[in-house]
Amino acid sequence: MKLQQLKYLIAIRDHNLNVSMASDALYTSQPGVSKQIGLLESELGVRIFERRGKHLHRITPVGEEIIKCAEAMLNIESKIKAISREYLDPTVGTLNIHTTHTIARYLLPKSVTYFTKKYPKISFHLHPVMSASKDQISKGYSDFSIVAHEIGFDKELIALPAYLWTLSLVVPQDHPLAKVSKPTLAQLCQYPILSYESGATGRQVQDEVFQAAGLTPSYYMTVMDAGVIKRYVELGFGIGIIASLVANDNDTPGLVSINLEHLFKPCPAQICFSKSILLQNYMYDFISSFSPHLTKEVIQNVMQQPSQARIDELLVGVELPIY
Repeated sequence: MKLQQLKYLIAIRDHNLNVSMASDALYTSQPGVSKQIGLLESELGVRIFERRGKHLHRITPVGEEIIKCAEAMLNIESKIKAISREYLDPTVGTLNIHTTHTIARYLLPKSVTYFTKKYPKISFHLHPVMSASKDQISKGYSDFSIVAHEIGFDKELIALPAYLWTLSLVVPQDHPLAKVSKPTLAQLCQYPILSYESGATGRQVQDEVFQAAGLTPSYYMTVMDAGVIKRYVELGFGIGIIASLVANDNDTPGLVSINLEHLFKPCPAQICFSKSILLQNYMYDFISSFSPHLTKEVIQNVMQQPSQARIDELLVGVELPIY
């Protein structure tokens, strides 16, 4: 059994059993990957994948267990390499940030600028997170996810409060609500609304408030990209309710932004990473540059807690940045 074979297993699983796509991602040949998987199955004496003709159909039950163990072994390999790198040169390493377009555009630039100047030898990568699904939270040994929602309990993750974000209304300059400093829920319901998809944090906050007031707003369009919402508001399709960070951007001078904190409570954002990650000094530094309340001491204390409830208790009273 070789570690490279285990990497092939993970890549195939992550690419929906498409060996061609997995081999491309690994910068190797498809026949080579297929051969190594066959050799591994022969060595173990079990089928990891069920096949239909030349194509992989599904992962077998024993294959699921093997892949789970393979992930653990590869994580240990990554940790060993990280320990060695930290010892040889603490200024060298990798940092992967998985986050949304809004966070990457409006909140990360300051931290990225600081980080890349201080750690020019660290390889820094940004990866998109398109939905509010927990499935898109990365759990690698050099990976952090910054998401604009709470992910809930996960036994494999540390999830820390990063900041709070507010909702704002965007309307054309000549719209009846453009000069209303504090519009009511009833006034918002008079117009077609463009906002986030059902299930997204910003939308959940709206739904709860409208429902409590006994009102049923008309959502004309729902989309996760706030920039797209602004564009369609500009075209006259309705009023927009989006993150204030995006609403206040003057990239569309024909629109007016009105803060809705008097109607909707701020939404939580979290920074997440694997519980088994080997946090190096440059990682602590990045986190505290993005969320100043998350100092190295606080994070180390959090990681020693046995449960999410204890973590929540520890962070009670922490003042979060609001955007």
